[in-house]
Amino acid sequence: MKYSGSYIFRGALLGATQFWRVSRVFSMNDLREVTFRFYGDLKRFLPQGKRTGAFTYAVKGSPAVKDTIEALGVPHGEVDGLVINGRSVGFYEPVKGNDTIAVYPDSSKIRLRKIKRLKPKLPANPKFILDVHLGKLTRHLRLLGFDCLYQRSYKDQDIVETTLSQRRIVLTRDVGLLKNKLIKFGYFIRHTEPDKQIREVITKFSLSFKTKPFHRCLECNGLIRRISFLRVINHLPPKVSKYYKEFVTCRICGRVYWKGSHYKQLLKVVKRISV
Repeated sequence: MKYSGSYIFRGALLGATQFWRVSRVFSMNDLREVTFRFYGDLKRFLPQGKRTGAFTYAVKGSPAVKDTIEALGVPHGEVDGLVINGRSVGFYEPVKGNDTIAVYPDSSKIRLRKIKRLKPKLPANPKFILDVHLGKLTRHLRLLGFDCLYQRSYKDQDIVETTLSQRRIVLTRDVGLLKNKLIKFGYFIRHTEPDKQIREVITKFSLSFKTKPFHRCLECNGLIRRISFLRVINHLPPKVSKYYKEFVTCRICGRVYWKGSHYKQLLKVVKRISV
């Protein structure tokens, strides 16, 4: 039996078209609609059209609710409470069709008897690690005495590994970094101006009564200690050794500080940024 080339081509094309239609129908049937409502400051992470009230969202299969809220733009580290169909749940609860899901930044706002608080309890004396976009905020935090790690060469993986090993809170302007499932302590810095950023962090983590200005090195984060004039005299500019007799030095990098004009400027900064 003989077939023309054009006939075979039309038959193959028809078969491919039918297969595509079947696959497409299966894919559309596999999508399920759920209803979301985000509360408080979490709305800032959502697409513009989804920031007011409840909205429907199509999911494929039964993904974990963590993956679904992060697909919408909200990092899990900013979420403290999840309620699905009136029940408080964890991040890995599967999402099913027709679910109604409420997402809270603060679980204390949830009116249920049993609540799963999703944010871990913060350390009594919080330590921070900051991403490459927050150099000025790092200096301000160190100026107030807070333990902050920062390097311009940090990659995301460096930050993740450090926060795991040292229980540091990640401060970042990178939403994608906070979506890493290994990060337990993380916060997205809302403001872009350094003075507003430091006030934001102090307020967020209740640091007002924990400040210790001039206790850390602004360059390397090391603790500052007093050092005698005789031990540093050979390392000082002539005018400094003539007019100043009190000095402190960093325990790690050895940088020497004294109360010159720069100190007075830093005092003004401390007064300006303190909440």
